[in-house]
Amino acid sequence: MRELRLVPAAASVWAATLAVVLGWPLVGLGVVGAVVVAAALRRHIGQALVVAATGGVAMVVALVRQARAAAFAPTGRLEGELQSAPVALDSGGWLLRLDVEGVPGAVPVFSESLPEGAGFATPPAGTRVAVDGTVSESNRPGVVDVVVTGEVTTVAAPQGWAGWAAGVTEKFQAVVLDTVGPASQGLLPGMVLGDVGLQDAAERTLYIETGLSHLSAVSGANVVVVTAAAALVARWARASPLGQVLSAVGALAVFVTLVGAEPSVLRAAVTGMVGLLAVVNSSRMEPVHGLCLAIIGLLWWDTELAVNYGFALSVAATAGIVALQPVFYRWLAPLGLPDLLTRAFAVAVAADIVTIPIVALMAGEVSVVSIVANVAVAPATAPVTVVGLLAAIAVNIPGIGAPLAGVLLKVVEPCTWWINSVAHAVRDLPLAVVAVGPVAVTLVYGWVVAGFLFHRPRLTVTLVLSLAGVLGLAGSLGYAPAWIQARGGARLHTSAPEVDLTGLRAHVVDTDDDIDPVPPGTQVIVVLSGEGAAADRSTRTQDHIPVLYPARDGPVRVYADGTQHAVDGRF
Repeated sequence: MRELRLVPAAASVWAATLAVVLGWPLVGLGVVGAVVVAAALRRHIGQALVVAATGGVAMVVALVRQARAAAFAPTGRLEGELQSAPVALDSGGWLLRLDVEGVPGAVPVFSESLPEGAGFATPPAGTRVAVDGTVSESNRPGVVDVVVTGEVTTVAAPQGWAGWAAGVTEKFQAVVLDTVGPASQGLLPGMVLGDVGLQDAAERTLYIETGLSHLSAVSGANVVVVTAAAALVARWARASPLGQVLSAVGALAVFVTLVGAEPSVLRAAVTGMVGLLAVVNSSRMEPVHGLCLAIIGLLWWDTELAVNYGFALSVAATAGIVALQPVFYRWLAPLGLPDLLTRAFAVAVAADIVTIPIVALMAGEVSVVSIVANVAVAPATAPVTVVGLLAAIAVNIPGIGAPLAGVLLKVVEPCTWWINSVAHAVRDLPLAVVAVGPVAVTLVYGWVVAGFLFHRPRLTVTLVLSLAGVLGLAGSLGYAPAWIQARGGARLHTSAPEVDLTGLRAHVVDTDDDIDPVPPGTQVIVVLSGEGAAADRSTRTQDHIPVLYPARDGPVRVYADGTQHAVDGRF
């Protein structure tokens, strides 16, 4: 933590870029100017020059990209390549991000249905598509200030590197489906290749609510695991320090090749490489210095990262682990826990405590059980990532690829089963997720940190566990505060108006078997049968038509944005 020279520059670059994207360029100029003046007054002329140069470049790049994007006025048919795989929306439909020639940013496209995958189950990144629809102004900040809504059709399958990576993903999915059980099928492609195509909405929600969704996204954590494993193998083989570095770089190149050159993957690769160089050259570059370099470089490369929650979470988690993990480890050591558990707990707390206000700002709710869940699954994540990557390589071997990959996946299936089991166990705890804002979260965690700062680790942990136990018991008995759901999960809130079901065209059937065929124009399906246990998730058809079970689930409110909420708070 001694090497902090680039922190003002990184902060200024981010602030200046954010101000330009939000439409306040003079504010950005004022921030950079204020930091430059402050550094000059303290006679840090070098610092002032660095901030002025990096912040100035960031503002110029952002303004140029914003001007180019403002000239983008699509008329008629729009063509582009998918920047990443389509994202299913909770309210129904799909979000696709297109790379369009001449546009310095991804163009968001909303569609009610997916286009054909051109030989793939779903269209992967790199697929060229065409959109026939309407253009409207975006309500989200970004370089590109329009959204397109309409029908998407496939023009051509991904070519070159993107096509090969998509083929690897397709083969890997097939082996996963043939080899492992349902508990592991959604996790393995996500943890190895960042592919959540085999995760349904309920499973994605499960990992979000338990703070484990980051396992299914290609992030700096994946890069760290892959490069560290390669370096350790090289060290075991008595390779020189240079050989260890080259092994790590080679492993990273293989990883990026298999996963594909999507923007999120390249960001993770850059962050991972900076971290690797910081560790290898630690006598000259400390981790914070490397993180600042990554922030500056990535914001120059992609202006929209300034308003990207994923980027903010990655930076915050990395900074938290670098700055706070050693501190929390010292504070937790007096508890007398096993060293491995203490270190895992310190990492989880350090990452969680700095990211949870961002999560609260982004989602309006936070997972209370995320630290426990991440500590519990920590021993299982590295084996899945490393062995799974070997399996993804193996599927490309002619003849023996699929059987060999299947054997490797069977080896790590207990690990993914464990992760899935932990997620279900902690999600079912009372008050697993609460609705709360960033200010409240900061205040609550501030008291926890204060307890450790005043050297009262045992008292702090005891009070936190006691409070959690009391609230959990109250929630399970139905006496939780009104702003917390009784069984766990977030407060039932939505900004969309409630829909009057009596005014909808209903398709009423006796059992699930009678649903098909659905009459044209159906807006809601009502199943009269009360058989089976009450559901803890809402149900919709593939065409996003709400399916209600009044005899089984009780009254359910349906909202205009497609969400459904049971009156008794189960979902």
